[in-house]
Formats: sequence, structure tokens, C-alpha cells
Amino acid sequence: MQEKKWGICLDCETYNIGLFQKVVQYQEDDESDEVIIILPITAQVSKKNIKELSESPKYIYGEKVFPCNHPSIKGVILEIQWHFKLKCYIYIIEINGKRKSKRYFDDDLKRIE
Repeated sequence: MQEKKWGICLDCETYNIGLFQKVVQYQEDDESDEVIIILPITAQVSKKNIKELSESPKYIYGEKVFPCNHPSIKGVILEIQWHFKLKCYIYIIEINGKRKSKRYFDDDLKRIE
């Protein structure tokens, strides 16, 4: 196995498990034309269905964060998407088990130390 990379899963067969068009962390399999997706869930897809990203996201799945404009709200990174037009990461957070509909950019969030 090689190093862990970040990319966008473009395999439409993964729609039903929530990976289609999501940012994923993966490792390439040296023995085959497959990659092993590690985050957000474990799955296996063809290398041709992953668009590699040059930079890793600022926040990762499960990381505890709060919105800069609402420091009293504590959340967890639930989903990471890629904004194709702006070429940047978008984060969806979960607060008290509920998914927020607002999309956050890198500068909209801060890590909980």
C-alpha cells in the first residue's frame, strides 16, 4: 500500500453508500487497479473513479469544530465536499446528532482544542 491521499469519489455506484462526489481519503492498491477508501467509510473503487486533490482538507471527518461566528455551537465534521467552481472544500457539520443544512468553508470554522 502507498501513502494516504485525498480525492473526490466519482464512482456513481457509490451513491447508495454516500460516497459519490464526496471528498475521501484513500490508498492505492499496488497489486490492482483499485483504491481502498479509508474515510469517511471503508470501500473499494477503481482508480479511474477517484479525482486526486493536490491539498488535503483543513478539517477531517469526525473532527470537533465550531463556527467562527457562533463559538458556543460545538459540532463535528460530518461530510466534506468539493466546490468544483471555486476549487475549495465545503464542510457539513453535525450538532447534537443533527445535520446542519449550512455549508461551511475553511475560514468559517475553527478547531476545538
